[in-house]
Amino acid sequence: METDEALMLDYGKGDQAAFRALYARHKGPLYRYVCRQLGTKHQNKAQELFQEVWLRVIDNRTRYKVEAKFSTWLYRIAHNLLVDEQRKLTARGEHLSLVNDEQGEGENITLASNQTHQENTLHNDYLQKAIKHCVELLVPQQREAFLLRHEAGFEPGQVCDIVEAKPETVKTRLRYAMSQLRECLQRKAGATELGGERSV
Repeated sequence: METDEALMLDYGKGDQAAFRALYARHKGPLYRYVCRQLGTKHQNKAQELFQEVWLRVIDNRTRYKVEAKFSTWLYRIAHNLLVDEQRKLTARGEHLSLVNDEQGEGENITLASNQTHQENTLHNDYLQKAIKHCVELLVPQQREAFLLRHEAGFEPGQVCDIVEAKPETVKTRLRYAMSQLRECLQRKAGATELGGERSV
């Protein structure tokens, strides 16, 4: 199987099949990343941005150089488009304000291996909906770091390259995101015990 980078170079030389292979490999994770970054209220815009990412790949096909992994380059394009869109939303008063990245410093929290007893009793489908809901409540920078690391599967160093942030900054964002997610899931688990399962 050809690497992403080799496929992109082939596409730059006119190989349309190479582009189809790249699109097939990355469309699912990239689409989920864009959609979950913007939230359910902006799904139409998410679809537009997803398409714009691939249009930029097409536009840059002959100028592409292997300076980083293709996936890092692809997600950096998406990141930059999302930053621009979030600025527009903020200007219209439609976005959550950012919180200090240093909050949560020193905490050591995991989401999957350290769940409470209440979370373990939830049905899997409900838990997945709860996680999605809680991820949407994160402020943009923490949500992006979480999705890139745990949804798209990038290593911390690659996340740094994509969002162009220092390792300690990304580490803090991830730590704070995990803290917020765990607290949110615990609240939802407690509400379920008190009042039965509710729709997310």
